[in-house]
Amino acid sequence: MYNYNLVKDESGKVTDILVNDRPVKRGSMRGFKKAQTTNYWKLFDHDRTCINPFSGVPCDLNALEASIYTFVKMWEQRYEIGGEEKAQVTTQTFDDMRYFLNELNREAYMDLLD
Repeated sequence: MYNYNLVKDESGKVTDILVNDRPVKRGSMRGFKKAQTTNYWKLFDHDRTCINPFSGVPCDLNALEASIYTFVKMWEQRYEIGGEEKAQVTTQTFDDMRYFLNELNREAYMDLLD
């Protein structure tokens, strides 16, 4: 288990994330900042249970993990419809966010995305 803090600017955008009082990797932060620019980004303020749509496996996620997972699933849906233009950000952002979830919670990553 880990603790995290979100550092936000005046407008409420997350500018940095500290996990166990240490900044996250540059690639994770790069993806997170770009994800926030999409019109489907949602930063949750509470824990959630997410379910793998294929296997039905439920997984309890904290608010940060749930936000990342929801972005990844929404990006996939939009990409299938119309590529990066519909997804609003590049495949690199998608990969950054998937890898970020994997770093935060490997078990959730394996249950929900792998």
